[in-house]
Amino acid sequence: MSTFKLLTLNLRHNADRWPERRSLVAAALAAHDADVIAFQEVWLPIQQADLLAADLAALTGAPAYTIRVQPKTGAEFDREGIALLSRLPVLESSSVDLPVGNRVAQRIRVLKDGHAFDVVNTHLHHEPESDESIREPQMRALLDWLTVSPDRNWLVCGDFNAQPHSTTVQRISARFRSAYATLHGADPLTFPTPLVNYDYPPVALDYIFFDPARLTPTAAELVAAQPAAHDPRLYPSDHFGLTATFTT
Repeated sequence: MSTFKLLTLNLRHNADRWPERRSLVAAALAAHDADVIAFQEVWLPIQQADLLAADLAALTGAPAYTIRVQPKTGAEFDREGIALLSRLPVLESSSVDLPVGNRVAQRIRVLKDGHAFDVVNTHLHHEPESDESIREPQMRALLDWLTVSPDRNWLVCGDFNAQPHSTTVQRISARFRSAYATLHGADPLTFPTPLVNYDYPPVALDYIFFDPARLTPTAAELVAAQPAAHDPRLYPSDHFGLTATFTT
């Protein structure tokens, strides 16, 4: 048996008080000690994933995570992307372009205690809000990509920009299960936090999914859910993150 911990967080790139948020993000990550960390909205011009990996190493004294950054496609390729950070040996890595909207998914295969885990990170499109005409085809493409190698310990996480009742989430739920909902009965509200004054009701947009035939979730909780001690509106991001622990 092997235990594996995964964490996902949308960083809100370098907007909304990033210099103040940076230490909050690093502290939240350090508190959870994940084997693999998935980021969305990584700001490439400042090498944001590298900055946070260095911050974590300084806070914990542990070796730095190795980093796999995947830029978005199209006009945004030089500004924003997604990233996977691993403190475990990475056996494989790959990525796929998703249809419409310059979005991508990335995968790493890591090894722990003799067991391999395949972690997928993505950030589906936020538009249109009113329907799933872009997100659902993106999800279909992602799932087709995984079907090429079905017999693996798949974990799929990120910011789906889709609520639990949506056809996008229902599509992935036909094959995988949400770790948080499995353990707590429902997915948590992850967006927005008080960082930004959105005229938007709280919704569940961020998930960690697992293959129930191969993995068992033992814990799941919100991450980066506390404000700065001196400012109740200063949160690590405009999203709460998630972490989940699994056994094979």
